[in-house]
Amino acid sequence: IDTVWGTDVYTDDSSVCTAAVHAGAITVEDGGEVTIEIAPGEDSYEASEQNGIESSPYGPWGGSFVVVTD
Repeated sequence: IDTVWGTDVYTDDSSVCTAAVHAGAITVEDGGEVTIEIAPGEDSYEASEQNGIESSPYGPWGGSFVVVTD
């Protein structure tokens, strides 16, 4: 499991796969394909624990992504 920074909106250097598990789009056990949307940077990124993954907080960063969940 790699590091992710943020909740719902993640820094663009976060692990896409780990962020997808954190967001509930896939599981560690099953994996799968996910869709992300590239987004502008944020002033700050909030930490949280979701789906067994603990994300980290971060300050200003220049680029982001969002995991698309339907």
